[in-house]
Amino acid sequence: MATTFPSSAAGAAPASLPAPSRRDVEELVRQIRSPTFYNRQLSSICQVNGLKSTGVKADLQRRITDLIQLAFSSGNVAQFHQIRQSIDNAAGAMTKRASPAKPPPSRSAPHVNQPVTPAYNGGSTSNGYPQSFGGHSRGPAHRGGLQFHPSPFYTIEAPITDVLSCPVMTQHRNSIHVAIRMNEHPAMQRCVEDTSYRVMVFCAADTSSVQHIAFPHQSELKVNGGDLKANLRGLKNKPGSTRPVDITSQLRLKPSTYTNNIEFTYALTTKKFYLTIYLCKIKSVSDLVSVVSTRQRIPKASVIAEINKKAMDPDVVAVSQVLSLKCPLSYMRLEVPCRGTQCSHIQSFDATSYLQLQEQGPQWVCPICNKPVPFEQLAVDEYVKDILQRTPKSLEVVTIEPNGQWSIKSAEQENGRSANANPSAEGDDEIEIQEVTVVGGRRQDTPKNPTSGQTIGTPVSTNRSSAPRGAGSTSSKRPAPAVIDLTLSSDDEDDEPRPAKRQNRNTNGLRESTGDGLGFFSPTPPQHPP
Repeated sequence: MATTFPSSAAGAAPASLPAPSRRDVEELVRQIRSPTFYNRQLSSICQVNGLKSTGVKADLQRRITDLIQLAFSSGNVAQFHQIRQSIDNAAGAMTKRASPAKPPPSRSAPHVNQPVTPAYNGGSTSNGYPQSFGGHSRGPAHRGGLQFHPSPFYTIEAPITDVLSCPVMTQHRNSIHVAIRMNEHPAMQRCVEDTSYRVMVFCAADTSSVQHIAFPHQSELKVNGGDLKANLRGLKNKPGSTRPVDITSQLRLKPSTYTNNIEFTYALTTKKFYLTIYLCKIKSVSDLVSVVSTRQRIPKASVIAEINKKAMDPDVVAVSQVLSLKCPLSYMRLEVPCRGTQCSHIQSFDATSYLQLQEQGPQWVCPICNKPVPFEQLAVDEYVKDILQRTPKSLEVVTIEPNGQWSIKSAEQENGRSANANPSAEGDDEIEIQEVTVVGGRRQDTPKNPTSGQTIGTPVSTNRSSAPRGAGSTSSKRPAPAVIDLTLSSDDEDDEPRPAKRQNRNTNGLRESTGDGLGFFSPTPPQHPP
């Protein structure tokens, strides 16, 4: 029979228990302070006696010795003998672990004929570790239970197996085999009667305190010879994001005498892991959403008061803000608007989308401000819920004023306001050509700069109003680019006769100056008409 901690030690002690002496106290204290006890054994002693089981070795030793002195000085004989029994059990487990390992079973014998009987049914387990590549082990039973962080998605109802140790495998792989028969575990009958009860595999990297679920990096599970597709790693660098593995659908629960074989294979580990199987009762996302909808809420009045408080801050300029009615996780319209009770923002997220995300990889962090939002702090925002109830489902955003009032503004209004506030400045650096006039074979442009408000043009003629525009007049922003034919040679250009200059009658108040014969134009004085 496997040695276990007595569960009745905390009760009343029989009258035949002898009273401890000062020598007994000194012997226990000396034993605790000896180097033969490691942190794991000291932590186990603390757990059995209701002490805090985390900390360095000196802290663990101090807690135990203080408890010994307290039990002796108060005359609590039952408590003193309980402490002594827990110390003897820890020392006995160390001695048994240090003894030579039993030889592994013969390879010729099928392993399924040697099922592991759970410790609480009176079975014993082997402490032999495999020494060769591809070895198989039933796993040594770890003394003491595991404590895992609670989850709203499941509650642990009953243990199916004892805690099995997974030895360190730095270069090889190892397999832990577990055999489960339904007739040996009456609690598993609930899985047949109620589908909310599931058989789940848990694993942890330590036993000293409350643990997150953690499987070896390279590991796999097989149930009755079939591979089980499950995420055993969780999210990268996110402790606590791994879920227990549900193996219920791969188990054969009828007939009750059928042996279900579970094989856990792992490799390349640098520390021990601890494997166990529990019967759990799960809760669906819809059930949890119903719980959130009927418990604590964030009142509408408190949200408005918080908005007004921020608006009254003299260091902050109060302006209106846009509130999205879409969930930042699913980009769908909010159904049950929630946020954490410690969140200071108005933006909410949908409870269903948030819980579905946590069910896949638990992190419990607000998707907006990254503050921790565990299930207990999840609350419905009545301010946003009121907006959702009073607006059409097609509406995506509303405007929140500094006084807490909200309004609906269409996209056309927003676009029109932005267009009026920011007129187009296109063409600021462009010069608009208002008039182009060809005079005497030369092109004369009248530019216009719209930004300066000044027009550069020719002098006004006395008869301009009556004279029609020439055929060469046009209006555009830029002159048409001149096309130059680069395929012609300079000799061909010299041979071609130059066309005669055409006399332009419409000079727009300019006349040709014949004094120098250069063909330039000069303005005609108003008193001397041409």
